[in-house]
Amino acid sequence: MSAHLSDRTMVDVLEGGGSPAQWAHVASCAACRSRLEEAQAGRELASKAEVPEPPGLYWEALRRNVSRRVAEEPPRRSRWSWLVPLVAGSAAVLVIALSLGGPGPSEVDALLPAWSALPPVEDDDDLAVVWGLDDADLTEWDEGRGLSAFVAGLSDDESEALVAALRVERPEGEP
Repeated sequence: MSAHLSDRTMVDVLEGGGSPAQWAHVASCAACRSRLEEAQAGRELASKAEVPEPPGLYWEALRRNVSRRVAEEPPRRSRWSWLVPLVAGSAAVLVIALSLGGPGPSEVDALLPAWSALPPVEDDDDLAVVWGLDDADLTEWDEGRGLSAFVAGLSDDESEALVAALRVERPEGEP
């Protein structure tokens, strides 16, 4: 082992642990051996020191102070604590709504008429143009070239028929 032992490893060796390689390093390295000897001397000195036992009143005062501080500290609230009342309130609203009973599907249809952005078929003047294309050959359009390619591919007769159909449905001057 070429590097010196870390403090943590040195404590392991001091307490009788450590691997054989670590013990071999301590035996061969003067710096690590000196550190280990200093640590052993400090440990022996600490074990010989006499620490007086505090008086009985000390422990009672310590207990009271710790109890007081615990009581003074506000209870910790989870950052999700607001979720419990929200879920409970939502559940209550759902139960009330289900217990009151709402209108059935037929009642809803009577109350809310269907709405569409498209006009009814009988009022849609533009459908005449689409129906006029029934007789046309739409193979080019189906091939993905689009409406402009389809219109460009119309013969002269087909173009005139389209223009006539559009004029009948939308006279000049109407939008």
